[in-house]
This record gives sequence, structure tokens and C-alpha cells, in this order.
Amino acid sequence: MMKELLEARGLPELMRMEDGTPVTEENWPQRRQEIFRILENQLFGRLPQKPFTQSCELVMEEQKYYHGGKSILRVYKLTVEVEGKPFSWRFWYSIPKANQPVPLFLLPCFARLLPVDFLPTEEIIDGGYGICCFDYQEVSSDDNDFTNGLAALFYPDGVRQPHDGGKIALWAWAASRILDQLLQAPEIDSQRIMIVGHSRLGKTALWTGASDTRFGGVISVHSGCGGAAIARGNTGEKVADITKNFGFWFAPAYAAYAGKEETMPFDQHFLLSLAAPRRLYVESAAGDLWADPLGEYLDCLAVSPLYEMLGLRGVEEAEPREDMLLHGGDVGYSRRPGTHFFTRLDWQRIMAFFR
Repeated sequence: MMKELLEARGLPELMRMEDGTPVTEENWPQRRQEIFRILENQLFGRLPQKPFTQSCELVMEEQKYYHGGKSILRVYKLTVEVEGKPFSWRFWYSIPKANQPVPLFLLPCFARLLPVDFLPTEEIIDGGYGICCFDYQEVSSDDNDFTNGLAALFYPDGVRQPHDGGKIALWAWAASRILDQLLQAPEIDSQRIMIVGHSRLGKTALWTGASDTRFGGVISVHSGCGGAAIARGNTGEKVADITKNFGFWFAPAYAAYAGKEETMPFDQHFLLSLAAPRRLYVESAAGDLWADPLGEYLDCLAVSPLYEMLGLRGVEEAEPREDMLLHGGDVGYSRRPGTHFFTRLDWQRIMAFFR
């Protein structure tokens, strides 16, 4: 049933090279390059290639009182310099006190420095994971202004060309610079740093993981259109909606597909495929209809043949339910009752999948 629904979406072929050659384990790296180039040109855009340097300063550390002394909190100021112009933003991480390196989630987030009001940091620590966050708008504002923050270093005149990167590409680049620093921390397991994001930052997480294969896992939470939801046949937000209201997130070229999704040389299974062979997890909410939960699940099914070709396990096929948990593969999916919010249950399921 689900595979028939997926077939009806008429998706572009994932498992063939541009010249028609079937994709194999041996030529998957070349196919991956083809897919990445398509998405870079047509969806998220590419940032101008400019040399940069970076430095990082510890500005605060707390080990005695945070979470009753069972965890370590560190706050950093990260500075990048491009063509002689510096820009800084902050990030923080909290990790459990442990006798071995711990896995960690890197989360671009909507809150300011310590988002304790919406992030169950202590539960994450108790689960044996670390958590690292940065305020995405401290990197660059969430609007069409490309003259502030990190954007100003790449676009000094604030003007972009059709295939230039938008704000998602900038936020993803910032996440990779934080990863540069996390990989130097011996108390963090360098093989198990997972990128995670919610909503527009779920799209950001998917593109970050696609752009930077050093991340050990990729997690999308309610990312919808332009993220984990298939565009063809989308029953929620469509390309016309998102490019009208939030075109600055993407390459300007993406707007050409408004109302013409069937002409796109890609769909969102291309984006999910770039997580392979790493573990991929997609979360939906049954009441989050704008993000098209069915389209997000079908997208996991669409990418599963690639994982299986690579000797891994795709997502299980199951009838959609309001509450469903599919953790049996290297592609995982869950759907919970409720609406568009990053809940504690979402975090509990993520931690269980990556255990």
C-alpha cells in the first residue's frame, strides 16, 4: 500500500546515474556528487568559496552546580575571518561527567544562549548524551537581509546570484565550524556527533549533514517542505508557499519550481540520500499537516532502497498511524500525536534510536 502511494508521486530516479547507469555500492560516491551538485544549484545554493580562518575562546565553564554537578557546561565564542573581516557568534555545550567520550547532538536552535525553557537538557544528559546549541539568528538574521552577521562576509553587497546559498546554507556552514571545534574535545565521541534540527532548522540539519560527512548521524524533526517531505503531491506547504514567504532560505533558483514541482530534477529523497550510509532519523507530528507527515514517511521509504543496496536497513513499511515508531532500520521514522513543536517525547525517541 505505502509503496504504491510512493510510486504514484512520480519521483525522479535516485538509483541511476545521470547517464542512466544503475547505482551500485562502487559508484555511489559518484552518484552522491551528482545529487549534491543538483541540490546545491537548485535548492539550497552554494556559498562563495572564500578562504577563512577561525579561532575559539572559552568564555564560561561550570562544573559544580549545573544539573546538580553531574554535568559540565561550557560556553564559547567562535570567530571566523574572511578577507580580513571577522565575525563571531557563541555556542555552548553540556556533557555528562563520564569516564569515556560521550556522543553528542548539535542543535541549531531558536532560543538564546541557554534554551532551558524548551530543551530537556538534563534528560539528554541523563540519557548519556551531550548537547550543543547555537542561536541561528546570532549567525545571520532569519530574513532577506544578507548584509548582517555571517552573510555579510560572503555577500558584502548583500546581493545573491540565482545559485548562491541562502540562509540555510549559512546556518549549515556555521554548524560545521562548530563541529571543527567539537572534534578537538577529547571528552566528546568524534564518531557520534549527530546534527539535529526542528522545522526550518530541520531543513538546516539535513543540509548540514549532506554538506559535511563528518557528522555521525542526521536527524530531521518536522522539517516539511524543502526538508524531509516529498514535494510532488505534498498536501501541506508547497514550493510556491515557501519560496513566496521564505525564499531567502534557499537559492533564488528554487523559486522557478513554484507550482511546477513535477519539473524539478530532484525531490526530497535526494536530500535524505545524502545522509547515507550514516543513520538517518525523521520525526513527524500527526497534527502538523503543513509539514505533510505522510510525505515525510514516504520520503524515508523512497531512500530505503539506497540504504539496502549499501548493505544497511531501510525503514519498515507500515500503515500510517497517529502514533508510530519505526526503529528497526538504519533509516528510522516516528510520528506522534500533536502539533509542530520539539517535545520531550521527540528527544526520548531520538535518543533511543541512536542508543
